[in-house]
Amino acid sequence: MTAYVVMEMTTVNALLRVRSRMNSSLFLFLMAVCGFLHPLYSSGLMTFLLAATLFTLFKSYEQYDATTDILHASSCLSLGSLLWPPILLLSPILLFCQLIFLRSLSWRMLGAWCMGLLLPYWLWLAYVLFIEDVTPLMTHLANMIGPFHQPFYWQWMADLAQTTDWRGFAEGFSERWAILVMHHRPHMIAFTYVFILGLTGLIHYLRNSYNDKTQVRMCFNVILTLQVVLAIWILLQPVYFNRLFPLLILTTAPAASHFFTLTHTWLTNAWFILCTLGFVFVGAFTLIQ
Repeated sequence: MTAYVVMEMTTVNALLRVRSRMNSSLFLFLMAVCGFLHPLYSSGLMTFLLAATLFTLFKSYEQYDATTDILHASSCLSLGSLLWPPILLLSPILLFCQLIFLRSLSWRMLGAWCMGLLLPYWLWLAYVLFIEDVTPLMTHLANMIGPFHQPFYWQWMADLAQTTDWRGFAEGFSERWAILVMHHRPHMIAFTYVFILGLTGLIHYLRNSYNDKTQVRMCFNVILTLQVVLAIWILLQPVYFNRLFPLLILTTAPAASHFFTLTHTWLTNAWFILCTLGFVFVGAFTLIQ
């Protein structure tokens, strides 16, 4: 379902300038080689909802009245927050993108965005008032700002003791990530591979974006902004890796597919072969682990 939304988003917005299914295919390949993402987690549905959010949000590009699309986009994001509350922290980022890149933010659009965010919680509030127990809703709302309570919470497993490293950010960063690399190698190898793909696509697009139409550039700017934010979030709080990594794959695929589809030099062809071998390596390493 997510791949279908990605395919429609690519086609409607002409993200690749040519008839190609590279975007949706690359997304499926990245999800396929990461075996630890195959169990049925809520992060899979969150990925679908974020894709639906972007798909509907792009429809508002330079629209004077796109309240319906904005309402649908924020409602999809809010539904994702029912599965994992901190996903709403992406809301200010999307509003910023709507203001700077899509150029469709007004007071009316902002009101539609807020109504979409509140809609699922209005329904939930009616239910908890009916059963006369608002504790689950209040706990859920408190969890939205959970990442700010412990901004440098490095512990991977929830059942381990929570510790705070005060010896310095740089030292704690290197030590904790060394532990993660040692005990979660498939995750770290997959993240490194996706990070390299995303960095390659990001550099390529920034250098060649002048070939695309203005609307396409603005859509890519939104996707690339989310890609950078999600990558930094994973680096700072790897405890949320299983939640954030599928979202990073979703935002990495467009730029990487743009690179693979629209470059034809001998160097980029060689890099494509290396990336294909990387797919095999990541998938095989995930299986043997």
